[in-house]
Amino acid sequence: MSFVEPSFEIDEKGRVICQFHSNYSFFVMPNKTMLQEKQMEILLTCKTCQHYLNNDCYFPRREIDKIEIDRTKRHLFICKFCGNYIDRMLSVIQKLYLKERFNIQIPLICCSCYESLKNHKLIKDLKVKSNRIKLNLFISILGIVFMYLTRNLFLSMPAIYFSIWFLIILSLFSFLLQYFMSLSRLNSMKKGKKFFKEHFS
Repeated sequence: MSFVEPSFEIDEKGRVICQFHSNYSFFVMPNKTMLQEKQMEILLTCKTCQHYLNNDCYFPRREIDKIEIDRTKRHLFICKFCGNYIDRMLSVIQKLYLKERFNIQIPLICCSCYESLKNHKLIKDLKVKSNRIKLNLFISILGIVFMYLTRNLFLSMPAIYFSIWFLIILSLFSFLLQYFMSLSRLNSMKKGKKFFKEHFS
């Protein structure tokens, strides 16, 4: 049984497109409407391709399913520059294919960072994102401190207030989650800036 070897291109929005995808002609159709653009976002995955359905792609259907679980459920694939999760399957497939077939290592880059890189303003955009994350970090710390300082006040009040406090305690976990996620993103961006300076400056 012969298999289809994928071949890739990147459109003006930084989206990876397989030239052998059964919807390729639609993907590269010029002047798409907003509705067609939304439809493209839904279709831009291996799972909508006839080669996936026929199981005659270079990547077996079972392997594609595993990659998709790793991407969507386990969040194993993140942008090299900003640390965002990669939301397009074909970006991951392209990286894995080039590594496996030709031993070529390419960084995984989200569409937002690709656009910034193309327009020579990646560092500037990363700084803006970094400042937003620092603001989230600050708000998370304020929330945690507020919960800690007011705990005795609410515990000494009647049951109705205690119930409200209990609900607020639950929200503390979201502050903690936001705090650790913000730290992780900042660390990813720091590494991303270093990678950019080493390979693109």
